[in-house]
Amino acid sequence: MEDEFQIILPNFPTLRGSEFIFTIGWANASKYIDSDVEYLVKGLHIIEILYRNKIQHDFGFGSPSPTFKIIQKLKETNEAQAIELTKWIANSGGNYYIQKSN
Repeated sequence: MEDEFQIILPNFPTLRGSEFIFTIGWANASKYIDSDVEYLVKGLHIIEILYRNKIQHDFGFGSPSPTFKIIQKLKETNEAQAIELTKWIANSGGNYYIQKSN
């Protein structure tokens, strides 16, 4: 996992905002919705959790976090899957946009 983490966040612990995952935004999130969107969203969230653990802080990526942006676009075409992914993120520690489950 460490090698993959370094590929995605090569400047760790510094985040520059130019990393691929931070190029996913409100305007282009629909581009990432395909048959593998569940794996993409879960993978992005796992990376954020790893980042939070490494920096020992609960904030994570903050508003640049791409998971919610993708989920919101997904909601337009597959609301049930969007709800399931939102619940999964909440149950898996939450993020800036999705509150952690109790």
